[in-house]
Amino acid sequence: MDRKEILGSPEYWTSKTQLELYGCAMKFMKDTGRDRTRLAEYLGVSKGYVTQLLNGDYDHRLSKFFELAIAFGYVPKIEFVPVAELLEEIVPVTEAQEEKWNEASERNEIKLSYTNNMYPHSCEEILKIAA
Repeated sequence: MDRKEILGSPEYWTSKTQLELYGCAMKFMKDTGRDRTRLAEYLGVSKGYVTQLLNGDYDHRLSKFFELAIAFGYVPKIEFVPVAELLEEIVPVTEAQEEKWNEASERNEIKLSYTNNMYPHSCEEILKIAA
């Protein structure tokens, strides 16, 4: 899978967004001294739900995503840009970089979805592979 395919896949953007929400949740827990049980109480949900949230094992409606982000003290900022524009803005790649990217993809060093509760690379980490 090449860089263009990854950045054009819904799975990548879903995983990236879930990872960002996870980061907000972890920072909120640290800043407020809450563990999973106390976070569940704060959110008015079960501890199992919090575990799913922190393991990335969910796919919420946008309204729930916004509700959770706001509960953690954040407001999501969503911007829609053409994939081609994003590819050019982020990192213009040479043929050698594109080849390295494709090799990394073939070796399964680039993950698009959660596997065994492991989070995917961040956007920046993925782009470093091609550098």
